[in-house]
Amino acid sequence: MKKLTLKKIQKAVMWLLVSGACLMTTCVIGGCNTTSDSSGAGKAEENKDETILTAFVQQSVASDDGIWEGWGAQKLYEDTNIKVDFYASGNEVEQKLKQYMAAGNLPDIIGFRDLDEAQLLMDADLLLPLEEYEESLPSIFNTKEYQSAIAYTMENTSNDTGKLFFMPTSIGPVSYNAYNWVPLLQWDAYKKAGAPKLDTLEDYLDVVEKMVAIKPVTDSGEKVYGFSLFSDWDKYSALEIASLSYFYGIDSEYVSTLMETNILTKETNSILREDSFYKRALKFYFEANQRGLLDPDSATQSYSNLEKKYSEGRVMFSWFSWLWGNYNNVSSGHVNNEERPDGYANVLASDMKIYEAPDQVIGRNWYFAISKNCKNVEKACEFLNWLYDPEVEQYLYNGPEGGVWERKADGEPYVTEKGWDVINEKNEDLMPVEGGGSFQNGVYHFNGLGLQASTLMEDGYTISYRYWPSSLNVDETRMQKEVNEMLGNDVLAEYLYENDMVAKSTIAVNMIPPVSDVMENKIAEIGEVVRGDSWDLVYAKDEAAFEELWQNMVKKAKDLGMDDVEQYYKKAWKEAIKKAAEFENRLD
Repeated sequence: MKKLTLKKIQKAVMWLLVSGACLMTTCVIGGCNTTSDSSGAGKAEENKDETILTAFVQQSVASDDGIWEGWGAQKLYEDTNIKVDFYASGNEVEQKLKQYMAAGNLPDIIGFRDLDEAQLLMDADLLLPLEEYEESLPSIFNTKEYQSAIAYTMENTSNDTGKLFFMPTSIGPVSYNAYNWVPLLQWDAYKKAGAPKLDTLEDYLDVVEKMVAIKPVTDSGEKVYGFSLFSDWDKYSALEIASLSYFYGIDSEYVSTLMETNILTKETNSILREDSFYKRALKFYFEANQRGLLDPDSATQSYSNLEKKYSEGRVMFSWFSWLWGNYNNVSSGHVNNEERPDGYANVLASDMKIYEAPDQVIGRNWYFAISKNCKNVEKACEFLNWLYDPEVEQYLYNGPEGGVWERKADGEPYVTEKGWDVINEKNEDLMPVEGGGSFQNGVYHFNGLGLQASTLMEDGYTISYRYWPSSLNVDETRMQKEVNEMLGNDVLAEYLYENDMVAKSTIAVNMIPPVSDVMENKIAEIGEVVRGDSWDLVYAKDEAAFEELWQNMVKKAKDLGMDDVEQYYKKAWKEAIKKAAEFENRLD
C-alpha cells in the first residue's frame, strides 16, 4: 500500500484552482463542522441540546440537500438528539469531494462509493482511525457479521497502519432475487410487436425498432426513443454503455472501468481489445443510432432527465432492474390497466448470464468514515454507531412494526395491504408513523447500510421486508402476472437458475488495491480519451467512421500506456483471486 502523502490533496487544490471554483468558508454550529455554502449547511440549531452533523454521502441516490427529515430522521433524533445536514450529492461527486478537501471544509460524516475516493482522504491524513474509538462504536466492533470486513479493511486498505479509517457497507450474504442489471422492455409495445423470442443482445435492436414503430409517441404526443442513456456517472469509460456487459457475467466497473473481468472464466482484459465486450456494446448503440432509435441527448443529459423520460414512458429499453422512473408505480395506472397492462418488464435473451453480486463477506467498496474536521467526535461516533446497529438498520429498512408491516401469530413478519401501497409509492409522503414522510426516507440518503438486506436476524427472518416469505409472493400486478406466465415462474431468480442464466461473482472484484500516483495519472489520461471518444463512436457517421475512430482511440490509449494499465490489473486480479479464497467461506 502507499505511504501517507499530501500529493493527492495538492492535486485537489490544483484542480480546484484550475476549475475556478470558489473556496467555501467554514463555521462551527453545535460543536460540529458545517458550511455556509449552497449545499444546505450552516442552518441554525433549534435548541442548544441538539447536535447537527454534516454529511456528504457519495453513494446516495438523493440529490437534494439540507436537514434529514421524516420517520428515519425522527428515530435518529429520539435516540441520539442528533440531526444530519446533508450536502448535496448528485452529479460529479468526486469533484465535489475535492472541493471540500481543498477548502479544508470536509463534512463530519463522509460516505465513499469507491476505494479510490476513500484512499484519497486517507493519504491526506483526513480521516479518523475508528479503532481508537472502539468503546464508542460497539455496534461496529461487537457485531459478529462485521468482523471479517473489519479485519480485511484493517489489513489491506489502511496504508499498512492496521487502522480502520473507513467502515464497509452491505456486509453479508447476497440478497435473494436481487439483480441490478436486467434488460427491461415496455411490456405493452413488446406484446404488440408479437412478443418475439430474443437469442442475443443484438436481437433487441430489431425488437425495439418494431416497438417504436408501434408507439412512436406517448399519449401526450412526446417522441419515444428505443434507447436513451446518460453520462453523469462516466469516469474512465462510457459507463452506462459498458454496463451491458453485466448481462453476460462481465464486470466493467468494480475491478476497473478500463478493464472487463469475466466472472465465468475468471479472466480480466482491457476494454480496448479488438474482441472486447466494450466494443460490442459501443457497436450496439452505434447501430441503434444508425436506425434512429437512440435519444440524441444521451451523451449530455443527466440521470434525472433520463429518469423523467422513463416516468413518461418515452424509452423502450432499460438495462437496470430498477430504472423505470415511476412508470411501474401502481398509481401511474399502467401496471394494473384492465385493457392493456403495461410497464417495464424483464425480457431476457436466451444467451445471457446475468451478473449476481458475491456474498459480501468483506462488504462492498462503499464506506462510511468520520473526518478529522469534525469538532464533536463523540457525537459523530454516536451517529455512526447508530447507523451500524442491526436493530436500527432493521428499522430503517422497514419502518416500525405497526406502520407498513405487522407479525402473524407465529411471529412471521409481513407487509400489510396498505403497507404495500406505501412501499410501492415510495417517494410519496404516505408513511403512517411518527415523523411521516415517504417510505424511502429510511435508506434513501445512505443507499447502503452495514448489513445486506437479506441478512438473517435473530427471529430467523431477513433484516429487510423484501425477502420475507410473504414478500416473495406478494400480489402480482396485472402486468407482472402476464410476465410471469411468459417466464413460467413467479420469481426471477428461480427462472434464471433453472435456465443456467446466472454468473455468480466473487469478492475478488472488491479486493483490487488502489493504484500508485503514477499509475493513477496514466489511467486518468487514458480515461479522458476513452470517455470522450466512446460517445463519438456511438454517433459515428457510418461503420467505416466507427472503425476508424475505434482504431484511433486504441492507438491514443496505447500511446498513453494502456498496455501497462492492463498488465497491472491482470496481476492485481490474480492476487485478488488468491486473497478471496481466504475470506470466501467466512460467512456463517
